[in-house]
Amino acid sequence: MNIMNFSMSSILSFIKKPLFLIVLLGLLIRFVLIPLAYDFDIYHWAMIISNINGGHNLYDLDGYYYTPVWGYLLGFMSSISEFFFNGLLGMRFTDLLLIENLEWPYHIATVTTITFSFLMKIPIIICDIIVGYLIYWLIKDRTGDVKKATTGFGLWFLCPIVIYMSGIQAQFDSFSALFIMLSIILLYKDKCFLGGAMFSLAVLLKFFPGFCIFVVLAYIVAKHKGDGLTKKKLLETILGMVIMAIIIVLPVVLNGQLESMLSFITGRTGQSGQNFLTIIAIGIAVLIAMVLGYMMYRTPAEDVDRKLFTYAFIAIAASTLISMAPQYFIVAIPFMILHIVSEERSYMKCLTIITFSALATALVLNNFSLFCSLAAYTGLVSPEWVVSCMQFLETGLGFNLVATLSMVNLIMYAGTVLIIVFFFADDVKKYSPKLGKFILKLKHGRHYDEA
Repeated sequence: MNIMNFSMSSILSFIKKPLFLIVLLGLLIRFVLIPLAYDFDIYHWAMIISNINGGHNLYDLDGYYYTPVWGYLLGFMSSISEFFFNGLLGMRFTDLLLIENLEWPYHIATVTTITFSFLMKIPIIICDIIVGYLIYWLIKDRTGDVKKATTGFGLWFLCPIVIYMSGIQAQFDSFSALFIMLSIILLYKDKCFLGGAMFSLAVLLKFFPGFCIFVVLAYIVAKHKGDGLTKKKLLETILGMVIMAIIIVLPVVLNGQLESMLSFITGRTGQSGQNFLTIIAIGIAVLIAMVLGYMMYRTPAEDVDRKLFTYAFIAIAASTLISMAPQYFIVAIPFMILHIVSEERSYMKCLTIITFSALATALVLNNFSLFCSLAAYTGLVSPEWVVSCMQFLETGLGFNLVATLSMVNLIMYAGTVLIIVFFFADDVKKYSPKLGKFILKLKHGRHYDEA
């Protein structure tokens, strides 16, 4: 009886904690949003799963344009879909065909079921929770402050763009954040082989975490300068990276489909025009990553752990300048939150700008297509209403609203640039005192002390 009373009191005590309320609110918002879906992205996940269920591997048929990691996760989901859904993932609706003729080309009248939306989004929502827990644990470990740890969890789990991508669009950037967080945490705990393995997993899911490589290797050197373990720990890390990369890529090589896998990189650079600005952005991101690696190398051993998370944050943030889409910055958000809560609150300005402009961009570009599943399978709204609303946005206002408002994406880009500017503000001040003071005032606001 005493055990039961203790258990009930523990449960009631947990329910009253802010952390539980944040989890409950975040889950409630996500589950309410699940019936909404961006038609184009989730259609491709259904097509890939259908191909897998039909006995094909990831690159046998057109439709899969990523490295294998996300495909392996989809393969796991395909077994669940075949067991529960009898292969019905979606249908083509003639009443929605007109959305395929809009100026914005990324819409399709083949609409996935609401049940399939649940299948795709539940794993991403679970991933959101795990990433939130890692943020909570890391802040608590670094600061010993439960209140700060709870704040960090809340900033992640209630972040508008994170909610949108797991609750609506079903994009998998939370997994990218999870793998790079696990990598950095394992390295922080000196589990170098596992940290290296997780690093390869993160990079082969999406390339942004790869820009941490200089920071990661320099961290190991700086941490073990005085104990004679530098070569051993570097070897463990590199072995972990190589072995995991082989495990992931070997099936593709054996099938003779390496070129198809690499088309993810060539295809994406082609989409972005592979123009001069893209090349400049890549060059700047690599340069910043190398500078951060050098700064990490020069960091005293007693300070390397703290700097590891800061430099990883800046390196990943700089890498997202290469290709700016609403979901891409998600991989940097956990490290940014850690920095805001543990180091400098001034970066909250950047997080606010980026997350809300990213959400606005996604909503403008996807707009009423989010209601396609509801129109097709519930009757809560009609297909004609969806089509007419989407047409109106493109033609009925006298100008192209989608093309015009997608420029809000530049605000997200500016917010990311501001992170880099804030980070190097003190260095700028050394060479240009007036500009440096201006940046520092912008960064710290009324709290800035010129002295």
